[in-house]
Amino acid sequence: MDLDADDSDTLTFVCLASNQVASFVDVAKLRPGRHRAHAQQLFREHASAETIEIWRDDKVWEVIAREGIRTIGAAAATTEGSVGSTIANGASPDA
Repeated sequence: MDLDADDSDTLTFVCLASNQVASFVDVAKLRPGRHRAHAQQLFREHASAETIEIWRDDKVWEVIAREGIRTIGAAAATTEGSVGSTIANGASPDA
């Protein structure tokens, strides 16, 4: 995590299973623009997560879908690049 950054944001990541039940919650203090990389790491660590809601303050800021993620145990080299895609907030996954 990027805890020493002065311009960091505290975000809450809620991993949702396919039935929309929260399977894991993570609070992280990250520099701007690092939220997708953090969500990708959570997808790698939590096989049950189908989507991740990213909360900023009291609002859902972005929702990211798994789409094509290999579960834990897959070769790390095959999970590089775009791991999830944004399905809310009107942003593209490569932005």
